[in-house]
Amino acid sequence: MDANDLLMSGGIKSIKWKDEPIGYTVIGTIVDQPKVEQMKKYDSDELDFWPSGDPKMQIVVTLGTELRDPANAQDDGKRKLHISPRMMKPVREAVQRAGAPGLAIGGRLAVRRTGGTGATGSPFEFAAEYAPPAVDPGSLLGGNAAAAPVSPAPPAAPMLTQPQPQPQPATAPASAAAQSLGITGPAQPMTIPCPQGMDPVKWEALPLTQQQAIVAAMAPAPAAAGAGQIPPF
Repeated sequence: MDANDLLMSGGIKSIKWKDEPIGYTVIGTIVDQPKVEQMKKYDSDELDFWPSGDPKMQIVVTLGTELRDPANAQDDGKRKLHISPRMMKPVREAVQRAGAPGLAIGGRLAVRRTGGTGATGSPFEFAAEYAPPAVDPGSLLGGNAAAAPVSPAPPAAPMLTQPQPQPQPATAPASAAAQSLGITGPAQPMTIPCPQGMDPVKWEALPLTQQQAIVAAMAPAPAAAGAGQIPPF
């Protein structure tokens, strides 16, 4: 027993069988690691020994139960179950039936008094059942349980190349001549459609400045706004 066990043990009640009828059952979840300690004589605080002089040992299990003391508002239901040699056999058989290696934190233990008075010549008799915890506590503490396989990391996504801008035709601000033909807007391609009546091949061969000059010369002069005329937009 370590210092904290000694300090805190006084706050947990022990399960007493002598005042309970045959058939009385205690059911609870193991909340602390089972411990071994020397037994005391019946109805006494004197330590007990076998005729050989060896100490009589017992297992002490702390259970979380539904039991509550109405006079104690701080009662959380924890109870100490002293598994004496007389109780060890049915508890051992219950653990074996469950296929468990022993009592463990998180396991459910039920013990029922089935006979006896506890006095000399009439020892208590018990029956027990046990259900091991759903998860082995040792696996949560890095015990002997095999480490869970680590899933491989998903392959990295391929690097996406930034799309390269496509070459755009050279543009220039719309000229006055182009605007007069209805070619408006910010920047227009640096080509001017071939005017009606001209050879397209020769037109394409002309420099842009000459194309602009020809278009400007061919554009009609704007008339003064008057009756019957719609002002230009």
